[in-house]
Amino acid sequence: MSSDKRPPIDHLRTLLAVYRAGSFSDAGRRLGISQPTVTNHIGGLEAWLGKDLFARTATGVEPTSYAHHLAAAMGDQIDQIDRIFTTPTGAESAIRRIVIGGPREFVVRAVIPALGPDASTLPALTVHFGQSQELLKELESGKLDLVVSTVRPRHPELTAWPIADEEFWLVAAADYPIPQGSLTQLSAVPMVSYNEGLAIIRRFWNSVFNAEPFFDPAVVIPDLVGVRDAVLAGFGMSVLPSYLIRDEVGSGRLKRIDDAEDPPINTVFLVASTAVLATRPHLRAIASRIVARVKEYQSAAE
Repeated sequence: MSSDKRPPIDHLRTLLAVYRAGSFSDAGRRLGISQPTVTNHIGGLEAWLGKDLFARTATGVEPTSYAHHLAAAMGDQIDQIDRIFTTPTGAESAIRRIVIGGPREFVVRAVIPALGPDASTLPALTVHFGQSQELLKELESGKLDLVVSTVRPRHPELTAWPIADEEFWLVAAADYPIPQGSLTQLSAVPMVSYNEGLAIIRRFWNSVFNAEPFFDPAVVIPDLVGVRDAVLAGFGMSVLPSYLIRDEVGSGRLKRIDDAEDPPINTVFLVASTAVLATRPHLRAIASRIVARVKEYQSAAE
């Protein structure tokens, strides 16, 4: 060791963040500090200890055996200090930026509008769009702070709050001719789908008609807003989440074809890392606010 002076606790906290995140940039984002600051903290610790702590790789960093030892020895103590001295009071101001992932359509149509009244008091937001399974993997790796997921997370180290139930409706443009008769006739109507596998449509057909959709999509658009717009333009019918088409159905631009009393429902969740929540109560406070605002927004829209 180069000095008898003890290293600052902030440097030890940075070591623990890099160890858990697997990269300097992700650790900096979690701590709200710049990557150069993270580099300086780790460099200072390595100089003080006289040992390397991380090996740089193409995708991030790998901890050395000594870093494993330090993280195991001090991790619980650092976490406990943060739990004692970081309280929810004034918690939101402790975070400068939140990185949240989610499906484009739901985030744009339901989450962002719901948070509008709180825009001036929330941290800065960075939004990443993507599929739920991939975003949950990024959450586990520390690349995201929160994820809006249309699938229930099964990982034991993730905490999930239900924020909305999306219904699915079978719709077509108001003037689109829909045959009145058998399911076979209905199935002959051109279908606009999110993907080739008819994932959303298949669930609807199974639930409402107790049948498989034995047809191919006429149009495939990997974007639900694009699917909605294609239906409005007269390309055929589709199954879409109610939050995305409620206004169009209410105004008469789209018509519901099904008369299901209990249409298929999917629950949407807000998800965070349980371990991160334990050390960042300010993040839990913001997550709670997002959950409350989205629920209020959804209730007002119904």
